[in-house]
Amino acid sequence: MQLDNQWVYVAYAPIQKAKWSVALVIPRENLEQQLHALNLLASVVGTLLGLATLVALQRVRQLRETRDRAIQEALLNKQIAQTSTQLQDALAYLSAIIDNLVDGLLVTDITGKITHCNPALSKMFDIDSTNLAQPNCTAVFSQEITDLIAQAQRHPGQVFTAELALNRGGIGKAVATAILKAEQSGGQRCSSIGSVILIRDITSEKEVDQMKTDFISTVSHELRTPLTSVLGFAKIIKKKLDEVVFPAVVSEDRKMQRTIRQVEDNIDIIVSEGMRLTSLINDVLDIAKMEAGKVDWKMELLDVGEVIERAIAATSALFQAKNLELIRQIEPLPKVMGDHDRIVQVVINLISNAVKFTDQGAVICKAIRVEDDVCISVIDSGTGIAAEDHEKVFEKFKQVGDTLTDKPTGTGLGLPICKQIVEHHKGRIWVESELGKGSTFSFTLPIQIESNQVQKIDFSTLVQQLREQVIHQDSEFHRSHKTILVVDDEAPIRELLRQNLEAEDYQILEAKDGREAVAIAKQHKPHLIILDVMMPDMSGFDVAAVLKNDPQTMGVPIIILSIVDDKERGLQIGVDRYLTKPINAELLLQEVDSLIAQGNSRRKVLVVDENELATKTLVEVLQAQGFTAIEASNDAELIEKALSTQPDTVIANAKFWEHSTAVKTLKFEKGLENVFLLLIADNQSDSTLL
Repeated sequence: MQLDNQWVYVAYAPIQKAKWSVALVIPRENLEQQLHALNLLASVVGTLLGLATLVALQRVRQLRETRDRAIQEALLNKQIAQTSTQLQDALAYLSAIIDNLVDGLLVTDITGKITHCNPALSKMFDIDSTNLAQPNCTAVFSQEITDLIAQAQRHPGQVFTAELALNRGGIGKAVATAILKAEQSGGQRCSSIGSVILIRDITSEKEVDQMKTDFISTVSHELRTPLTSVLGFAKIIKKKLDEVVFPAVVSEDRKMQRTIRQVEDNIDIIVSEGMRLTSLINDVLDIAKMEAGKVDWKMELLDVGEVIERAIAATSALFQAKNLELIRQIEPLPKVMGDHDRIVQVVINLISNAVKFTDQGAVICKAIRVEDDVCISVIDSGTGIAAEDHEKVFEKFKQVGDTLTDKPTGTGLGLPICKQIVEHHKGRIWVESELGKGSTFSFTLPIQIESNQVQKIDFSTLVQQLREQVIHQDSEFHRSHKTILVVDDEAPIRELLRQNLEAEDYQILEAKDGREAVAIAKQHKPHLIILDVMMPDMSGFDVAAVLKNDPQTMGVPIIILSIVDDKERGLQIGVDRYLTKPINAELLLQEVDSLIAQGNSRRKVLVVDENELATKTLVEVLQAQGFTAIEASNDAELIEKALSTQPDTVIANAKFWEHSTAVKTLKFEKGLENVFLLLIADNQSDSTLL
């Protein structure tokens, strides 16, 4: 083209990946040179623009990714904030629930360190919440709670309960269990990471329950007096009919014979039902005494196998009646510390229940060692118990099942009594059962750890042996020459006792109250007094105290016969025997014969033991029982006091006997040839008379 009268060439080149071109005006005379330069420039410019484009695209991509990440982070932060708020709300909700729980909550780790508690717990124990940050619960709470935590840690997966003393005289029920956490690998096995305890204030429930127990106990006490009369006179009638009337009735008349059989059967039913009612009343009073802490526990080392065999022997007739088999599975076991008769009572109750609810098959009695406990189980194949009733069976007056179709038998106190006995021995009792699959009742007793502690002396057994020795030495007596004073405000009871005692040729005096009894005792000086406790104006305890502190009457033996079971108080006053109504006529006559045969003899007893406290206690008991008791603490005192006082009996501890020469050679001393030696063995239930 021509530009300003000069021919020129216009060259252009499109830019790659762009929508525009670069043009260059070149004079014609420099065409080739300029074209080459143009191409070179175009290439350079194109390359630069391409690189710029790539950089721009990369930057755009980075900006887009940054934007996306920012959006995602914003969303994530929002979600985190929402989740955090939800967690805080949930935690606040949970904390509010825990803080507003009426029950006290205590959480500890596996070392016993307190990790959480709520205000209710602080209030229950009257503890400042700042003190609950202690390193270990032993620094704050009682031994009962720490023992409960230890039990939960030893037996993960099990639930333990106990009653605790709260502040202001309250009573709490604690439930403890281990906190289990699934392990990371597999999640099948669980390990304990601590314990959780819930404590409920049951003071009001206990008060209501105590009112109910007191009412039933009072009614039962009141029933005992008429029951004593009914049962006592029924037994007298039965005895007279069997010994006098029926043998005298000789008749071939079939109607007369049928009448005699009916009378015999009817009397047997009256006596049997009276005994059954007595047993039911005794159950009510038994659990009332346990709850009041008035049971006289006789703790000793027990052979578990012997205890079970004793219970089996007592229930053998039940197995024969239902044609059931008894299977023993008893391992050799270490000894446990317990009240022999009470533990036998528990096993008898469990076996009796198993037989009662098993119609065919067998009952298994099993005893094994489980860590530091002995576990005794009674397994039956009976009707079983629903899971929701497992706890109910151990509640007072509760019986499971449909009472319209399954007639209840008993008072519903057998298992609650068992529970009281087992828990007193620091054990636990439970049931495992399903409907239609039988039941397994089990209880544990702690294994006794050997120690050098001095065992408690069974004073009742010891005094009984001394009295038997006194009777052995006394000459025979004639009952017709002996007078007994019967003291009771109930005329039927006095008449019942009169008939029983006069049948044995005793002479009877009667008093209807305490004041009359004291006057008659001082005037007539009877050979023995049978005394009721609950009387108007002056109780039997007061009468006994007056008579035992009067030189004229202090040597007269006293038997308390009452519906009130307070043997400890009676023995402290100095009464010689303590029996409860209803009257067991045979036992009463045995005790009467024993005490009257002893007479007014003031037998001298020399007690020798290196343990001065034990010696003093035994001397006080013997003196309260009418013995003349002297104490000695070593061989020298033994010889000196034995020669000077000439005792009839010497009581020595078995350990003292082992290293004492004086005790072994005492009978070689002049005047002591006939002295009796009574050795108290380490097992207090055993003693030896030499």
